[in-house]
Amino acid sequence: MGKLKAGLWLTILIILGMFFITGVGGEKTDAGTRVKTSQNDENIPPAPQEKEEQRKEDTTNNVPPVATVDNNNASNKTNNTNSKVFVPPARGYWIEVSTDEQKTRIYYDGNLIKEWDVSTGTEDKPTPIGVFKIQNRGEWFFSEKYQQGGRWWVSFKDWGVYLFHSVPMDREKRVIVEEAARLGTPASHGCVRLATENAKWIYDNIPQGTPVYIH
Repeated sequence: MGKLKAGLWLTILIILGMFFITGVGGEKTDAGTRVKTSQNDENIPPAPQEKEEQRKEDTTNNVPPVATVDNNNASNKTNNTNSKVFVPPARGYWIEVSTDEQKTRIYYDGNLIKEWDVSTGTEDKPTPIGVFKIQNRGEWFFSEKYQQGGRWWVSFKDWGVYLFHSVPMDREKRVIVEEAARLGTPASHGCVRLATENAKWIYDNIPQGTPVYIH
């Protein structure tokens, strides 16, 4: 009877030892027993990754475009075009040049403050159409090719190629009267000609980086 009880207790101890070694309903890890996830949890597919483009906020949709370059305009048949959408800034200066009206307008904080007659390029040498920014500037230039110069130039494209500047002058800085009389009609080689005092105003007041919209 004593041997039977001893054998029974030995059997019970072996079963308990196996029970604690394997654990109950768990998966063996280096750190011990990890609670197994339910079958339902295992069957839930991972959430799809959101595309990077969808996460980025499209701020351009918050401000409606005011104007775009007209690709049907005859002057756009040249390579002197820039097809950016133009949205006038709410603060600071910006410049509008209308080749149809031969006008330049200056705006500040959304208000029109200046309007002048100008001369833009001729049909064979058109003024570039599009959106640009004010670049470098100078007090005087003279073109040997055209035998004309101008005062108070301010570049808006190609750093010294396309300019706002005064009416044409000769080598001695004297106004060429017949050229000045053409102000208000297309007459330049691609620049925007202004009365001398207006060219000086742009030179003195319009900072580098100011938007220029030409249409």
